[in-house]
Amino acid sequence: MVAELTKRGVLVSPAVIRAMLAVPRHLFLAGVDHRSAYADRAVIVLRAADATPISSASQPTMVATMLEQLTIAEGHRVLEIGTGTGYNAALLALLVGDSGTVVSVEIEAHLGAKAAETLAAVAPRRIDVVIGDGNFGYPKNAPYDRIIVTAGAREIAAKWVDQLVDGGRMVLPLVDRRGLGSVVVFDKICDQLVRRGAVRCGFLLLCEHATGTD
Repeated sequence: MVAELTKRGVLVSPAVIRAMLAVPRHLFLAGVDHRSAYADRAVIVLRAADATPISSASQPTMVATMLEQLTIAEGHRVLEIGTGTGYNAALLALLVGDSGTVVSVEIEAHLGAKAAETLAAVAPRRIDVVIGDGNFGYPKNAPYDRIIVTAGAREIAAKWVDQLVDGGRMVLPLVDRRGLGSVVVFDKICDQLVRRGAVRCGFLLLCEHATGTD
């Protein structure tokens, strides 16, 4: 998986390459065969009562793309909106190093608990998984140097902007009601978000209420 992403130019920075080599994606996808876990496609991990998908492990291409856009450095304080399986949080933890912190917010309690359990066994350092509505961010540990949103947002939540340091960066998918849109990169300059780039994408929508079922 990493070799293919590197060959295609999706993975570029040595730090992100090392992180994706170090974190075993299949351990975050219980019940999924090894080949499917490392295939370049999203894997649904939670559905609503009517079988509508509401959470997935993102396609590796998109995971790598967003991490490259985020430009994380050691020591950064990172807020992730949408823990999902916990795979991306584990990658973030490696990128911030021993002196950095990662807080990941998940609205689905069962999903968050499962992710926290896997992270405790796999991640090299502590990651704070918080159960709650990601639209409010996590003010207790703010401000953050980087914010990444891993589900489709219809708009930029005001709390995310408030909790991002001046000079910080936010990467998120801005999508329509069908989940289609672009992953957009913003830098916060003098309390204003400045758009730096965008990549077309499709994402499951960010949930505002816990609705999942096993």
